Amino acid sequence: MNAPAPGPDLPLVRGYFPEIPAAALTQLARLTAAVRAWNDRLNLVSRKDAENLEEHHVLHALTMTKVLRPAVGASFADLGTGGGFPGLVLAVVYPECRFTLVDSVAKKIGAVTAMAGELGLKNVRGLPVRAEAIREKFDYVTGRAVTALPAFLGWARPLLRPGTAGEPANGVLYFKGTLWREELAGSPLQPAAVWPLDAWVNRPFFAEKFLLHFRAPLAGR
Repeated sequence: MNAPAPGPDLPLVRGYFPEIPAAALTQLARLTAAVRAWNDRLNLVSRKDAENLEEHHVLHALTMTKVLRPAVGASFADLGTGGGFPGLVLAVVYPECRFTLVDSVAKKIGAVTAMAGELGLKNVRGLPVRAEAIREKFDYVTGRAVTALPAFLGWARPLLRPGTAGEPANGVLYFKGTLWREELAGSPLQPAAVWPLDAWVNRPFFAEKFLLHFRAPLAGR
């Protein structure tokens, strides 16, 4: 596909994230346009989400930037990336870091890799594999309600490199609703930090949604 047009304005992003540089805001607008174009062909996101792409995907992914301060060269694996969230958004905001977008659906990885190329993102690569097939190590593993937490943390554990490549410390950064408590009830594996998203974005969509941080190395089941 041809390079996406400059894209629509992103008033919510500008309002809630005034610290985002103008160049990154332009890239995020172009990303929004690219996702819409690809979604018409591949259904990367649901129809409802496509109609609210800025709020449900771009703004949602950006909430991670409220606490994430990665070191130069920090590496990320975005598991179950789907249409490229939060991986592509983070790659725009943190051009000095490296992002590996992972999804077992090859067509989705083809689309997100193409979008990264359209946007000129040199810090992104796509892997059309299951997480269990990856043999690399990363500083951070990210995901957005991909599956139940015990399963996701099981996928993430072998991929994590212990240490500190920024703030917070190396580990998993995972978006999840209130079910996270039920899913981890009785488990020795508990988040080191929990941030409610509506503390940063006071809109109904963000109510009862959370960003969880699990420090590497992961212990427990």
